[in-house]
Amino acid sequence: MTQISHPADTHPLVLPVRIALDENPRYKGSIHDDAVARAQGFRAALVPGAFIYGHFSRLAIMAWGENWAKYGSMGARFRRPVYNGDDLALSRGEFLLRDGVWRADVSAANQEGEVVAVGWIGLPETPQVAPERASIALIERPKERQKLDIGTLVSGLPVLTYERILTQSDFEDSLAAFGEDHPIYSDPGFVHAGCLMRLAMGDTNQSYEYPAPIVLTQAEAQHYAHVYPGQKICFGGTITNVYERNGRHYFDSEEYMIADNKVVARFRRTSIYSD
Repeated sequence: MTQISHPADTHPLVLPVRIALDENPRYKGSIHDDAVARAQGFRAALVPGAFIYGHFSRLAIMAWGENWAKYGSMGARFRRPVYNGDDLALSRGEFLLRDGVWRADVSAANQEGEVVAVGWIGLPETPQVAPERASIALIERPKERQKLDIGTLVSGLPVLTYERILTQSDFEDSLAAFGEDHPIYSDPGFVHAGCLMRLAMGDTNQSYEYPAPIVLTQAEAQHYAHVYPGQKICFGGTITNVYERNGRHYFDSEEYMIADNKVVARFRRTSIYSD
């Protein structure tokens, strides 16, 4: 069994990041569009939580490099809005070894010093074993999505998917969207964590027609293998819980990513689907 070494630098650190949304056409007319957000009283477009999650992965790559992208894990919880153009300070605490996993707390604070997100990054001393591909049900997404509402979105509903090639262009567009220029994504050139999470979210969020735009509140991932451009990908998973809290309606989901018929990652998320 592969043994993974501890992080080279276990000391806390702070990494500054300027948040800049890309010019994705799908943002037009949404709260992720500067003009729309400002018309609603916000100072700029709201940044999707998946971007903050992706930026946290910078701290993990700095600690472990490609070992983390292959075997690592990460979680994030989003506490306050982040706006296009914000300057964030990403902080990583001290690494501690607990139950065979090296782990450190992470957080993000904006230019006003407000903590906007918290989470953790981790890497096991021994790689986690991925589920067998045959244990993951893959259900193709129909052309017409089923419309769901409060009461019809229930636990046990499957995540719907379709097989496609993760192209080099998809990969490069995602790097540009995150402003990610670490040389490790050129050589050896595996796909970064933010891209993987967005792909998983895409299948779950497009599985059904929900009563309102989906808002991500927390996310975590466990990696089992590197993912590369050119691989054929799809997702299998389930809506694991549905509930109401403080007047908002949430669902929890779990997805497994399949690349070239191999399970390469597991994702768990909590999302708001209706006020």
